[in-house]
Amino acid sequence: MKPLKIVLTITLMVIGVTAAVPPPAPDRPVLVAAAYAACWTKYSGGQASDSRGNSSVDGGELTFDDATSLDDALSHAVRSWSLGTIKIRKDDATSYADVEFKDTNRTDGQWRDLYGYWEHGPGTDVIWLNLANLTTAEARRKTAAHELGHALGFCHKDPSKYSTLMAPHTGDMASAPTAQDKKNYTLLWG
Repeated sequence: MKPLKIVLTITLMVIGVTAAVPPPAPDRPVLVAAAYAACWTKYSGGQASDSRGNSSVDGGELTFDDATSLDDALSHAVRSWSLGTIKIRKDDATSYADVEFKDTNRTDGQWRDLYGYWEHGPGTDVIWLNLANLTTAEARRKTAAHELGHALGFCHKDPSKYSTLMAPHTGDMASAPTAQDKKNYTLLWG
């Protein structure tokens, strides 16, 4: 019975010491991990903040397959989000695409007013670009960059709070990541 009593006594002492650690002195800052940027939950399907887990990024890079006719929009999206930490590149024979850019041309059901859509799931994710509604070069470029932002883990943001590419409606979107979008990128990816 003595070994049990010793282990129990040591455990209680450790717990007591741990619980007795004083709070930091008022003149010393408390380091707290930064939270990721909040979503505009009205348009983010219940997602609370930007998320690495809700992205297409795999191992510090995002590889894509190009099955879209909107080459200019795709190039703009990749240039816009090539901010250093996450490598965005076209897939090749030695890699598996994390996301595929595809065209659709629909006005039925959910597609009636939809310009683009990031479809996240098992396997390769898809960024759909809806040719039926993307009638201007500006709308195509904004939409491709916006949907690539989702693939990088960014949710919709409220454009009344700051200018952002991640606004839910094309008319409210910036044409490329803004200074605040870049801060959000740094918060999420470093």
